[in-house]
Parts: sequence; structure tokens; C-alpha cells
Amino acid sequence: MLSKDQIFKASEQLKKNEVIILPTDTIYGLSAAWNKKNEIKINEIKNANLKKPLIVLISDINQLDILNIEKNEFCELLFEKLTTVIFKTVNGLENIAVRLIVREDIKSILDSTGPIFSTSVNKHGDEPINSKEELENFNKDVKVYFDQEVLNAKPSKIFNSVTKVWVR
Repeated sequence: MLSKDQIFKASEQLKKNEVIILPTDTIYGLSAAWNKKNEIKINEIKNANLKKPLIVLISDINQLDILNIEKNEFCELLFEKLTTVIFKTVNGLENIAVRLIVREDIKSILDSTGPIFSTSVNKHGDEPINSKEELENFNKDVKVYFDQEVLNAKPSKIFNSVTKVWVR
């Protein structure tokens, strides 16, 4: 678990639209506040397609309203540990992949900041990294909030509620 000081500092950096590395329920995530500019920033860091959609973490099911999610019967899947669900937005113009975080320390951050992006820490196409040394050397401009190596070290399952298909 992150310390209270780490939680405060991470929250402040996210509120300033900085990209940071946080532990999640699955793997370490390259994270930033949920907005288009930050989505592009993260994809640039990863050398990924700048329009590649990223997973959004929420701390509470009510944060789906912030994301303008069109709620459906698959919202219940968010309560299954380590499951990401892709939803259509109310305007129908885009889909958003959402995961309800379980870790209490990360929930505290999201309660303060609102939804954040979180994607594996790696260059696009490479394996996710979780060791402290590799995380600290990933990008010198990105602050790492390390507590321990994430034990699960596997990406979440992903269900597309639009197509009703398990993606991963």
C-alpha cells in the first residue's frame, strides 16, 4: 500500500495533468487524469498510436456518470475483480474501457482526482514492466510511486459490452 504522503503527492501530480506510474490491482500503470490531452501524452510516451484508447480507472460506480457512460446490464461485471468493461458513451461517439479499482490506496487517489487513465508501463508491443529498477528507468520525466512488485502482474480481463464479446 502507498503511504498517505505518496497518496497525497500522486493526487496532486494527477490534478496538475502530470503522467505518473502507480501500482494497480493488476500491473503498474502509466497514469494521468482522464482527458484527451493526457491520453495523447501517455500514448506518446509508449510510442503507441496517439488515438489508441486507454483503460480508465474509477473508484466508485457513480464515476461512470462523469465518463458519460451509457449504463447497461454489464455494469455488474465491474464488481468482478480484475475485470475491465468497454461501454458506449451516451452520445454514442466513442467507447470507453473502465475498471473499478479494488486497492484502497488507489481508491483514495481516485476519490480525490476523479477517473484516471491507466495502461501498462511499457513501450507499445513490449511486455509490461513491474520491477522497481525498470519502472524508474522507463522514463526519467515520469515519477514512480512504488510500494512493492504487483503480485498479480497480469492485465485485467476485458469484456466489450457493446459487442458482447470477451476481448481478453
